[in-house]
Parts: sequence; C-alpha cells; structure tokens
Amino acid sequence: MSACAQRKIVIATDAPIFGVDVGEDYLDLAMLTADRTRLSHHRVPLEGITSPVAESIARRIAKDVGPDLGSGVALVDSPRTPRDVDCSIGTLIMRMDAPATRVIDVSLRELLRTTFNGTMTQLAMFPTPLASYFAGCVASSRCKPHLRAIAEDLLASVIRFPLASTAGSIAGGTFTRFMLVGFAVFPALERLGMRAFEAYPDLQMRLWSDGVQLPPKRSHGEALRVRREICARLAAIIKVTNFETPKTLDEADAAVLALSAAASCSTESLIELHCPPEGRFAIAFKGRANCHRT
Repeated sequence: MSACAQRKIVIATDAPIFGVDVGEDYLDLAMLTADRTRLSHHRVPLEGITSPVAESIARRIAKDVGPDLGSGVALVDSPRTPRDVDCSIGTLIMRMDAPATRVIDVSLRELLRTTFNGTMTQLAMFPTPLASYFAGCVASSRCKPHLRAIAEDLLASVIRFPLASTAGSIAGGTFTRFMLVGFAVFPALERLGMRAFEAYPDLQMRLWSDGVQLPPKRSHGEALRVRREICARLAAIIKVTNFETPKTLDEADAAVLALSAAASCSTESLIELHCPPEGRFAIAFKGRANCHRT
C-alpha cells in the first residue's frame, strides 16, 4: 500500500475558513471570516435536496453564508467517497483493488506515531464502508428521501440500486449513513470555489487541548464545556474579536476545524495527506510540524 503524499496547506490571508460537521439532516457550519475577526455558526437543512444534489446543497450554503467564498478553505468531518470508489478524475468510478483500510487512515496513524513518538494513541476513526453498504441504506424503506437522492445522483455510476425497497432497519445507524451527505458536500463546496479537505474534529480537539483530557461525548455537559474551552483558546490565539460560543457538540466540532486550521497557518503546520482515489485530509498541528514532501 502506497503512502499518502504530504504537503503543507497554505491559506490566503483574505480567504474564509469553514469547519463543516456533517449530519444526516443538516450541516453545521462554522465560518471564520477572511479577516479572522468573527466566527459564526450556521445550520443548513438538507430535507428536500434533489438532483443535482451538489448544486442544490451549494445553493443552500450560499444562501445562508453568502456567495463570495472563492479561494476559501473548508475542513469537512466526513470521508469523500466510499472505500472502493475513486474520486481522482472528478467522476466517481470503482476503485481497482480497494484496500481493506484506507491509505489516508494508515498514513495518518503513521504520521501521528512518528510525530508524537507513539504517544498519540487515542485515534478511533470508524472504517469507511464500501459502496455496497450505502446501496443497502438506500434500499431500505426507512431511507430518507434526501439521502436516497444523494446516493442515486452521486453513486449511480458505481453501484446498482434495487428496484424495490426492503423492510427492516438500516445497518450501522446514523454513524455511517451521514457519510452519504459528506459525499455530496465536497463537490458542493468546490462549486462555490472552495478547497475542501476531510478532517477529524476529535483529533483536532486533542492536538489543541493543552493536555486536558477530552471527555467522551456521552458525558454531554462536561464534553461540551471542555470543547468550548478549547475553541475559546483557539479563538484567542487567532485574535477573533467576535467569537460565537458553540451551543452544541456539533457546533464545537465545526468550530475546532475552522479555528485550528487558522491557528496552524502562522507556524506552517497545516498539513495535507493526499491519496488521489480517496481525496485530501487536513491535520492542523500545534506548533511547527515536519512535512516530508512526496
């Protein structure tokens, strides 16, 4: 298995930065303005999304935050494609010899192992399913119409959808079905002129926690308190003067993606892992990071 290419991500000083937390029914966006003085939260509903889904989602984002997003950067809490689907040429195609584990995931763990001498062990990324899993989601009579529209619009070239719906629950729950929305968010953001990267809020929280233990999300009140404090420290580093405190865990996840990306730029420590079939993954390190350009 080949390793990802590593590069430093440069964000223009006049470009907005988005953090995007992806849900089944809505997107939570944290928008850091181009002048870095304001962080605001926006919830974009997805009910009623129809084909072409990327354009439909792009219009909803632009309506909420404004259309002038060119040169902006977005960090998205979702993979770009199913594990056996190749996104390297724009049109999604089946991936030859799909790996059992994504190249991005393997490269990320190795980067963290070498950067932190094996001490960064709390990385639990859920495996990205195959396209056939999402075909099964769509086949269920319980599948939400906008999720079905996304799958049929984006994945019709790589999987066959059953003609009739099936009864019963959808495997995996919302923990993996939300990825269907993520698959559509990437092309939607790119239609708005933004560069979109996959990212992982839990990792960013840990990298910028100053050693404070990150409570699990099931401990809702304490989990939100600690995540708010991390986001507030990041906002102070960037000198955000109008900081909208996250009200929910989803908002905190979106906020940490935008804020950590901005904070890491000054030390040239915003790193990209690039695997052409899988897309681009961003890690915002605290302090100067070593990048082996490949």
